Amino acid sequence: VFSINNSDKSIVIETSSLKTEKLNKDSIGGNHKITVLNYEELSYYIKVNCTAQTVTIYTNDENGNYNIPIKAMICSTGVSTPNSGVYTISNKYEWRYLVGNVYGQYASRITGPILFHSVPYIKKDKSSLEYWEFDKLGTTASLGCVRLQVKDAKWIYDYCKPGTQVEFYNDENPGPLGKPVVMKISNYDEQLKQWDPTDPDVNNPWLNSNINININNNFY
Repeated sequence: VFSINNSDKSIVIETSSLKTEKLNKDSIGGNHKITVLNYEELSYYIKVNCTAQTVTIYTNDENGNYNIPIKAMICSTGVSTPNSGVYTISNKYEWRYLVGNVYGQYASRITGPILFHSVPYIKKDKSSLEYWEFDKLGTTASLGCVRLQVKDAKWIYDYCKPGTQVEFYNDENPGPLGKPVVMKISNYDEQLKQWDPTDPDVNNPWLNSNINININNNFY
């Protein structure tokens, strides 16, 4: 994925591959500054804003300070979510049984029972999404975990290694990258709304639909 910003002649490339192909500058707008974000090689600091219901991912500068925001995510926290403090990611689970007899995808433990994970599923099946809960993203809706779209939960699961620090805070300002917009899905047909639109699984019916899915890719 890459983004071109013609105002400052910059290109940001997101890649999870250890190989990055050379780009023809003439084919993408001339004399641009190219920045490559190889997620596998970076380290991260995560900030969860419980007021704005956003998660912002930072990476470090040349001095080791985590002050470069690279990704924003919309989330839902809850009554038992920490309002402050810094914690450390530990265990990870592709599927995790949750309170309420439901399941979450791509769970990363933050502290105690508090995890990052997807919106809940009725069963351990990607086509059993609680779509009415998906539509609550961006508001306080969980019991305490940090709910995310699948693409965001998976990103943390894939790239934020055990030991990554997570800070909780409260601010009306959503953060330097703003608050992403998420589509509402409850009014779509049964086949579609029982899947998270952002799930990269090849069986996801959203991928073969003609519906314009608003999936924000926030970086720089």
